Amino acid sequence: MMQQEWRDDTPRESRTTEDLRIALRDRIKEVLLPLISGRGERIHLIDPPDHPNVGDCAILLGELDFFKRELPGSHVGFHDWSTYSPSSDRHIERASVLLMHGGGNFGDIWPHHHQFRLKILRCFPNRPTIQLAQSIHFDSSAALQETREAIAAHSDFTLLARDTKSEAFARANFDCHVALCPDMAFAMDRIVRKPATLDAFCLLRTDKEAVAPHEGIKKQLNQMGLSAEAGDWMDDPRTAARLWDRLYSKLTRKFPIAYPLLAPLAFTARRRYAEARLRVGIDLLSRGRIVVTDRLHAHILSTLLDIPNVVFRSFDAKAAAFYDTWTHAAPICRLADDPSDMVHAVQAVMPPK
Repeated sequence: MMQQEWRDDTPRESRTTEDLRIALRDRIKEVLLPLISGRGERIHLIDPPDHPNVGDCAILLGELDFFKRELPGSHVGFHDWSTYSPSSDRHIERASVLLMHGGGNFGDIWPHHHQFRLKILRCFPNRPTIQLAQSIHFDSSAALQETREAIAAHSDFTLLARDTKSEAFARANFDCHVALCPDMAFAMDRIVRKPATLDAFCLLRTDKEAVAPHEGIKKQLNQMGLSAEAGDWMDDPRTAARLWDRLYSKLTRKFPIAYPLLAPLAFTARRRYAEARLRVGIDLLSRGRIVVTDRLHAHILSTLLDIPNVVFRSFDAKAAAFYDTWTHAAPICRLADDPSDMVHAVQAVMPPK
């Protein structure tokens, strides 16, 4: 298996981020392409992001780059949780395969996205459906049971787990085909960093998944003699790309009869918005010679940009699970259990000036 070759066969100090990028992109192709083969004529993407989170936008761009590279003749449509209405069903029904957007919302942390996922499973129980690589987390036994029932009632559902912890959970709890697959951001076309302007940039969450205090992290870095800034990437400016995305999304919901005409425009707007958000993420991460983060995709994008980085264990453990599965052998990556463990991790990855 490709991830075993990366994880076990080569000394850590001899590995490069380019080796990792190629290995994980190949692994995605190895897992996903056979599942879509013969079904890729009309792909319908379920719940691509309509929000400013750079990580979800990077996943979407990886999904679209994969379609473009590996399935160039495919027609791709989409519906998300905010634009779906019952009149959407006839368009979804025409798909040769349904692909559910990857990420970290499989479970009850972000229930509106997961409930939309279950709704689609129930509405289309015989349509080939693939859940693209996700981390899995449930706190509620009732939510888990509801998910078990929706999956068990579906005749052709495949779940791609983003890490070995999620894979083991899925195999133990769900009656469906399960496979291990890297995050779809690794399927993106190559991205390039910009010059650094300070020692460390701290990309730290400000939502309910936050685990690291901004000022405390900056203070520790300053005490190490490092210049540091902290911020997040959840701003939502009224860019032209964002306005077009919202306009087309509203029109496709309000006038479903016009969906065939509006859908290509809506999808173009959605991609442009994702590209704009990715540029924001690259600009932020590039500020530091290293990145310190509690966001999984700040860790992933920093790795793809060849920026040394330290990632904290997230409260739902998805960052640690991904690191343990795919990136722990990369010399530019370190995991910190908590802010008190950060100093040694930073010292391990900080490049010389």
